Amino acid sequence: MSVDTYLKGKNLSKYRTVRRDGIKVLLSPRLYGFADLIDLNLKGRVRPKLHAVINRAADAC
Repeated sequence: MSVDTYLKGKNLSKYRTVRRDGIKVLLSPRLYGFADLIDLNLKGRVRPKLHAVINRAADAC
């Protein structure tokens, strides 16, 4: 997983957007293309941490 915080001028039309507790997460087409379940959890109030669980689709193996 990578994090890119500089989005100015980037084409984000192919990305899927998920919002959780005030945080916007962009999922790449490759990630949601081979996953059948993507679970995002946000923990912590002072310093929130994002935890992602990705289950791979059976036909993508």
